Amino acid sequence: MDYSHLLVTCSSVFLLVAAGGFMFKQWKEKYLVLTMEGNLLVCRDAESPPDQVVTLQTSCELIVEGREILDLPRLPPGGRRDCCFALILPQNKFLLLLTDNPDDCRWISDTMNSP
Repeated sequence: MDYSHLLVTCSSVFLLVAAGGFMFKQWKEKYLVLTMEGNLLVCRDAESPPDQVVTLQTSCELIVEGREILDLPRLPPGGRRDCCFALILPQNKFLLLLTDNPDDCRWISDTMNSP
């Protein structure tokens, strides 16, 4: 895939999806690309097309850090609450993302929150 327009790429991110009160219980490792246009591309790996595209300006209602998530599901082995954040999407859906360390989480969250 051509990600020449990307702003940030991040591998080793785990993803958990929830929709309408139902949470998919298995964390899956994904590859994220944050584009200059403000889209978050969720891909299977660096070579795959996006499985999901989140337009942060219009589709993301809120970004919440792990310490603020009250009902955080069980994390994968080695996962830590301070390495987790959630993208709250319309229609009662959200994505939970987990990075390798707290600095990556803060940096990604700050990047996504910047205008």
